[in-house]
Amino acid sequence: MQAVSDMKGTERILILCLLVTSIVTALPGCGSLAKVKEIKVTSCGVESYSMKGLRSLDAVLAIGIDNPAMEFTVNELDGILKYHGEDFAFFSADTVTVNAKCSKVYDLPCTATLRDGIGLLQAMQIAGKGSLEGFTADIEAKVKIKKGPRKTVRFKDLDLQKLAEK
Repeated sequence: MQAVSDMKGTERILILCLLVTSIVTALPGCGSLAKVKEIKVTSCGVESYSMKGLRSLDAVLAIGIDNPAMEFTVNELDGILKYHGEDFAFFSADTVTVNAKCSKVYDLPCTATLRDGIGLLQAMQIAGKGSLEGFTADIEAKVKIKKGPRKTVRFKDLDLQKLAEK
């Protein structure tokens, strides 16, 4: 597994990873149980990725999660990646179920597609800067706690630079 800090040339996948982990780190707001606040993302890396033409890529992220709370599932995760307020790419991730009272690395397949009007060269120039400055995201996902209700969580204008610093 390639660590986030070692991902030269795969910054777009780092962005996907941050978006997915932001859902997990935001879960403490989804419940009132004290253990939920202790859920942590312990690692994030790229298992594999492949380009799909010139406008999109598929990736499998390896996300380490320490969950001292109950089992939960994150599904229907979709979002928009923005660069300086302009839509840059659209992304989605498959369903992941996080086991109760467990510290484990989960594989999460994801897809990202550049928006119309953004060329591969432009995307590579932006990604080549090696910085998340100027990147924000809008995310929507459904979170279901085992034997509990399903809740839709939405995040608007998440600052990816600040998420990376946590």
